[in-house]
Amino acid sequence: MRRALVVAAVAAALSATVPATAGQASTTDPSTSSSATSSAATPKATPGDVLAGLGTLGDFGNPTAYLAAAGTSWGAPGAFTITYPDGTYAIGASTCLVVDGKVAYLTGKIALSGGPRRTTNAWNRGSYLVVGVEDNGNGGTSETPDRLNFSPGTATDPGCGPNGMATPDFKIVRGNYRVVDGLQA
Repeated sequence: MRRALVVAAVAAALSATVPATAGQASTTDPSTSSSATSSAATPKATPGDVLAGLGTLGDFGNPTAYLAAAGTSWGAPGAFTITYPDGTYAIGASTCLVVDGKVAYLTGKIALSGGPRRTTNAWNRGSYLVVGVEDNGNGGTSETPDRLNFSPGTATDPGCGPNGMATPDFKIVRGNYRVVDGLQA
């Protein structure tokens, strides 16, 4: 049932917002976070920005992050799902997408969560998290792997953009992300 819910959420997000293409991990110093940035003062998305794909980390319990968001003139419609093999999950909607070159930060609000790591990750319904992704190619064996990181949940909206708790420092061992910078496209 949980797998069907995850697949349905990802499929709906990808088909609705992106063209047809394809524990908490954070160990970065939170003092470098831009969470003090007000989300009201920062744009929610740049039209043409895109983040789509899935990736699995080889550390921190092997979480997989399914991400899909697209920048439009009225925001960043999209969704995220993060799952662990032990059944922990967080599912929600994107509230912001910021892309700079090949690096993207998706801020999202958690709608559903559960599992043994839920409390540790502070993944409570209504909490926010930030996911950072670095796109390093198309996932080929001769390419540098994409990188991923995500923050623990926070009770308040951390705002848009780079966040020290989600700097994409960790290589994925499976999957591929596609990041498109709307200003460079």
